[in-house]
Amino acid sequence: MTKDHFIKNEPLAPHTTFRLGGKAKYFFTTNNKEELVACVKLAKKEKMSCNVMGGGSNTIFPDKGFNGLVVKYHGGKLSAKNLDGTKIKVDVCLPLWELVNFSVKNSLSGLEYLSGIPGNVGGAVVGNAGAYNHFIGDLVESVEIFDGQKIRQLANKDCRFGYRDSIFKKKNWVILSVVLNLIKGDKKTLTKISRDLIKNRNEKYDYNIFCAGSFFKNIPLKKVPKALLKKIDPTKIAGGKLSVGYLLEEVGAKSLKIGGISVASFHGNFLVNDGTGKTADLKKLANKLKTLVKNKFGIELEEEVRFI
Repeated sequence: MTKDHFIKNEPLAPHTTFRLGGKAKYFFTTNNKEELVACVKLAKKEKMSCNVMGGGSNTIFPDKGFNGLVVKYHGGKLSAKNLDGTKIKVDVCLPLWELVNFSVKNSLSGLEYLSGIPGNVGGAVVGNAGAYNHFIGDLVESVEIFDGQKIRQLANKDCRFGYRDSIFKKKNWVILSVVLNLIKGDKKTLTKISRDLIKNRNEKYDYNIFCAGSFFKNIPLKKVPKALLKKIDPTKIAGGKLSVGYLLEEVGAKSLKIGGISVASFHGNFLVNDGTGKTADLKKLANKLKTLVKNKFGIELEEEVRFI
């Protein structure tokens, strides 16, 4: 592989759900992990910056673009390997919804609560995606990575999964595939859970808008001042976390807009691009929201999204 295989000056915005970002100097799309590793090696050899993205649901590129190589590891057909009846191995370029559907259709329980979450399997692993106190990190047995030198396996404990977090947010490693430990379930029950969750999400949110879903992480109760906790409506607490959407709405977030980026009318934790927004607008609005919540509640908000 050489640089001649790459697309030059590719607009990045269409590859993200936020529709933000400038152009990549070089761009390449693949669903083949050998090609992905070859791209990363070439970038290192050429001393180019390299970013690997998936479905682009939580990735935000700068307005000036990316002066290097962006590899989109995305797509392909499901090639999950059934290892022992309940254990499966899957390349992380696969859209998450395909993996969830596969597990439900094969009566494998554990992933059904992730129904309706956008993005690829890789992004879900990096951000330890979850819903209703069910997280993909709890199902991971091992992750295959390329660390820039060699391909190796990480056990679950080495992934350091936390709330919307993992070691992959801190290391410049490339995730290639993941082994998941599921359990036998009832197909009819799993199908109902999955369909109900998707229906609930579709009723709450318009997935045709340009956004990344929840923008900030919910707040673990240990980070909430005790005096404040006594005043909070218990319905705003779930899974040991305080709803950040509630805090944002309490500081008037829904009325705020900077440039083409605004807070959604239906949810205080959804930031939306009207099609004219810039990454700079998004950063300004996010910082304003963080300041408002910090000043009123004494709580530091953390983004779920990743600014490149």
